[in-house]
Amino acid sequence: MAEIFDLICPGGKVALVGIPLEPFPFDVSKAQIKEATVENVFRYAHVYPRAVAMIASGKIDVKPLITDRFAFKDSIEAFDFAKAMPPSSVKVQIEMPS
Repeated sequence: MAEIFDLICPGGKVALVGIPLEPFPFDVSKAQIKEATVENVFRYAHVYPRAVAMIASGKIDVKPLITDRFAFKDSIEAFDFAKAMPPSSVKVQIEMPS
């Protein structure tokens, strides 16, 4: 977590979700230099319906997040792939037959 402000773009947002088991430090100066927004979320209550609405309206395009697709008949292969997913992959989708 300490490196998060090295990874985000200027003006980016970091969401801290839930309560960590141990306290963790972060570099406030790096956060300020990046002009980062730090948002704390205790739970995702009331966020899910808003996220679904934004996806449904097209405000958020999730298609680029699905980097790997498998046919339903190849489900076992898909799970094996997901277990050892390469760093270039984000999400694996198993496409259901129509």
